[in-house]
Amino acid sequence: MVKIQTLQDAWDLYEMAILASSKKRSQVTETGRWNHYIFPELGHKLIKNITSFDYLMLRRKLEKQNLSPQSVHHCLSLLRRVLLKSTEWGICNDSIPSFKGIMPKFDNKRQRYLTKEELDNLLYTLKIIDETNNWHDITAFAVNTGLRRGEIFNLKSIDVNLTDKFASVVDTKSGKNRIVPLNDFAIDIISKKIIPKKTNRKLFENKSPKIFINAVKRSGLNNGITDLRQKVVFHTLRHTFASWLVQDGIPIALVGQLLGHSNISMTMRYAHLAPSQAQHAVGLIADRLAA
Repeated sequence: MVKIQTLQDAWDLYEMAILASSKKRSQVTETGRWNHYIFPELGHKLIKNITSFDYLMLRRKLEKQNLSPQSVHHCLSLLRRVLLKSTEWGICNDSIPSFKGIMPKFDNKRQRYLTKEELDNLLYTLKIIDETNNWHDITAFAVNTGLRRGEIFNLKSIDVNLTDKFASVVDTKSGKNRIVPLNDFAIDIISKKIIPKKTNRKLFENKSPKIFINAVKRSGLNNGITDLRQKVVFHTLRHTFASWLVQDGIPIALVGQLLGHSNISMTMRYAHLAPSQAQHAVGLIADRLAA
């Protein structure tokens, strides 16, 4: 049986057994984090000599390099995964010190959503700079369905029922398939892309993504904005879908269902957009007492 001693030994096995089967982007990102931030500090250290204090010192050094709390968290999470896997596989008998109190806390949830005027401006700009209307249709479809980027580009003709107006979304981020209703705008967009007898053909082309980025820039949607949580990105379209629904009085639970959230806490970020719903709810108690 393979036995490991140093942290680098543990990484080598993790890289071979876990990372090698990950997406190329993940491989590059995780390897970069290890080689640039973790290995120089702890790579040659014996696992049995690693302490929680080493974790803390690594965190402090990463913070001094002006890494964001999220980036520091990612590095420490990678270190924790590597160590835990080595013990889980039974190839390291040394106990792993706790990470309790080590991981930085942060809130990187994007908060921005578009107004109707901003969306109209973005769609108009996309029509101007994209002769194929590909990204115009993708953007409009995203706002009208709340689908994630990957879910849109994985959508095939066979997944769409134009008669009953719904799409089956499979292989989602949460691992759970779901049925998404399609409004008239979404139906109009998608019906033009369905080719009879080509049921396995993907409906949207994920090419020239810089067209969307350039449209956002030309629309001035991020002018003067430095907080990444407030910048408009493609995911902002999903936030727009959810925000508009909540503002129009749709229950949080239903919005979460449409978004495919695995738990209600993920959807509660939108609750502040509907204070009138809470006021109306407590008002019902007053009405009952006054009757």
